[in-house]
Amino acid sequence: MLPVLLSVKLCAARARVSAPLGYTRAPPPNPIRNSLHLHGIIDSQKKSLSRTARRGDSRRRFRTGPSMGEPEFVNKDKLILRGLQFHGFHGVKPEEKKLGQKFVVDVDAWMDLRNAGKSDDISDTVSYTDIYRIVKEVVEGPSQNLLESVAHVIANTTLLKFPQISAVRVMVGKPHVAVHGTIDYLGVEILRHRDQAHDKHEPE
Repeated sequence: MLPVLLSVKLCAARARVSAPLGYTRAPPPNPIRNSLHLHGIIDSQKKSLSRTARRGDSRRRFRTGPSMGEPEFVNKDKLILRGLQFHGFHGVKPEEKKLGQKFVVDVDAWMDLRNAGKSDDISDTVSYTDIYRIVKEVVEGPSQNLLESVAHVIANTTLLKFPQISAVRVMVGKPHVAVHGTIDYLGVEILRHRDQAHDKHEPE
């Protein structure tokens, strides 16, 4: 009986020596429990990825392309007219219609310029002076109450007159506005593309 007790005590002592002070030996791995835990992590990750994918699909579904909903043509070839200045009589106040004021206009006109680049021929493009003439006639023409209307007439007339132009952006600004502060101008900017040019009553 004594040798058995000594053997048990010796085994217990070896167990205490083999385990560092303050630590207990980890239980043997349980393959079933570990498998369930791993599957739980994977399922959780799958659900998270699925929610992210759904959010991504939703964003893609409602995405309208570039800023302001602009079609892809905006990043392509265009004619540029900057800082056109004319005296006009547009506005809602009586003095604006009577005395008039200066207006500043910028125009971007999108069209394919590859043929013009290859041929070096004016017939393969649209002359800047033709667009300038449209802007001048509109700004110096009949009085409009709103800058929105001035910009619309410029854009619509340009699209109707030049079928090779796919889109037009027009900015119309008023440098002299009765506001308390220093400004360059206040104004509007619009973007119109060919399928929006339906008003055949616009001046040409």
